[in-house]
Amino acid sequence: TDKPAVQTEFYDVAFHSWYYDAVSHVTGEGLMTGVGNSKFNPDGAVTRAMVWTVLARMDGENTDGGSTWYSKAQSWAMRTGVSDGTNPMGSITREQLAAMLYRFEGSPAVSGNLSAYPDANTVSDWAKDALVWATQTGLIKGMGGNLSPKTGATRAQLATMLMRFEEAQ
Repeated sequence: TDKPAVQTEFYDVAFHSWYYDAVSHVTGEGLMTGVGNSKFNPDGAVTRAMVWTVLARMDGENTDGGSTWYSKAQSWAMRTGVSDGTNPMGSITREQLAAMLYRFEGSPAVSGNLSAYPDANTVSDWAKDALVWATQTGLIKGMGGNLSPKTGATRAQLATMLMRFEEAQ
């Protein structure tokens, strides 16, 4: 795809970076914002609260206000079954992120397996269907040929998965 003619507002998102288009997309859609001081922090850890907030926004939920910046999104995530609402500041793994997106999509039936990935045996049982779905829909393409399910998700990876999710709709 052609890159937009304008640079993002973030000085830590280089025009040639693999996540540039994704960051441009999710910030342009109002799904994600920067972390302040004109930074996006692409390598920063993704928390459960960040994912709740992004998915709630994608669902049309107003996430502004509340006792904490994430409280309305937390309530939404629990109400919709996307998450149990625990550990809001906990870092999220790639398999946990896939599971929340899978639940957000309504936990569609899947068939197939993860045998194409050498680390498929490290995927948690509860996340297998979500990762089959995420790989089959192209949301997750792997890291060096691996799923890396227990690896913490970065903000750049979240932005990329969200862009792919919206493109698949």
